[in-house]
Amino acid sequence: MKKLVKLFLIVTVFVFSITLVNAGNIKGKELGMGKDLMGVINVMAYGYSVKVFINGVDIGITGGKSESLRLFGKEHSMAPQLPEDMKNLACLKAGENEIKVEYQRMKDVDSTGLTVELKSEEQFSSDENLFYFREEPDKNGETKSITKKFNL
Repeated sequence: MKKLVKLFLIVTVFVFSITLVNAGNIKGKELGMGKDLMGVINVMAYGYSVKVFINGVDIGITGGKSESLRLFGKEHSMAPQLPEDMKNLACLKAGENEIKVEYQRMKDVDSTGLTVELKSEEQFSSDENLFYFREEPDKNGETKSITKKFNL
């Protein structure tokens, strides 16, 4: 009987400690602490000139081709190590963020349309997106933009 009580206590303490550790991890993620924010943006822009701004920072997308960039949080452990010409990729922040896409159809250039997709690190292997935009090819060539907020 004493062995059963000891075993019960050991299992209870073990389960309780795992529950506390998991609760701490969840709380840290909710607050944006304890993890480095990362994302990836994919742009398919054949026939379009494009500029993408995240939180007001031009991340260097130019359009006319397929482009993909890895984005980092401003407080990411890699941010200080980025070369000067890549510092703009450390543009994400915990909480509310904003993406703005400015685009214009190039004249006399074939296009299959414009697609912009932004994923968080947790969404890399899923069909979910923080932001998704698709524009079928148009003919007018005027500059357009779309702005949307997303949370990390």
